[in-house]
Amino acid sequence: MQDERLYDEKELEKSWLLSYSDLISLLFVIIVIIAATSASQFESKLREVKQAEAEQQTALQETIKSKDILELQKLELQREIALLEQRQQQLVADIEAVRTVEEDASKRLDIVRSQLAAALHEMNVQFEQTPEGLMIRLPENVLFTSGSAELQETGRQVIASVAGVLQRFPHLVRIEGYTDNVPIANSRYRTNWELSAARALSVMREMVDQHQLPPSRFIVAGLGERNPVADNTTAANRARNRRVELVILPDLQQADQ
Repeated sequence: MQDERLYDEKELEKSWLLSYSDLISLLFVIIVIIAATSASQFESKLREVKQAEAEQQTALQETIKSKDILELQKLELQREIALLEQRQQQLVADIEAVRTVEEDASKRLDIVRSQLAAALHEMNVQFEQTPEGLMIRLPENVLFTSGSAELQETGRQVIASVAGVLQRFPHLVRIEGYTDNVPIANSRYRTNWELSAARALSVMREMVDQHQLPPSRFIVAGLGERNPVADNTTAANRARNRRVELVILPDLQQADQ
């Protein structure tokens, strides 16, 4: 009887140990499950953090890139503004230089005009300021006989007075010959155009050969009956149209000419 009681007690002790062992196993399983769950959550959080960091890094790089682009655009804009300012300054300087040259040319032509007025005050010669320059109008009866391109003495005297003034200034001169509209009756010149050109050339040769003005200063043109100063309906008007005009230009002879 006593042995049976001892056996029951031992079995009871074993049953308690078994329950405790099951409890420990269960706790271990719970801990493992919690640990696994925590690890999974940790890895998920870690991935989220890494993804967020990557996105922030990308955004930062994009920001830096955009900032660099804006900085480059700003520098390029500053360079363009500087170039525009430089061009504007150059344009202002060029305009001022042109204005100065025009003013100087106008002043020189005023001096030429006053000296021509003094040199030609006793002669039958007209001169006036035109948009192209200072124009001297020499009538046919002062320079030539009818139908001729040979200078007469009065013409040489007038040209000598004009050449004396031109020798003091380096202006270019355009010499233009004109006639009336009456067809020429001279076997030497077939047309009025040829006569007008010959007369303009005679005036230039007188200045070059007799007064040592350089040929490079002159532009010669024969215009015949073009650009009349009066209609050709009367003898007096036709006489006015037969002329040689000298236009003293604002342009100056180049130094190497």
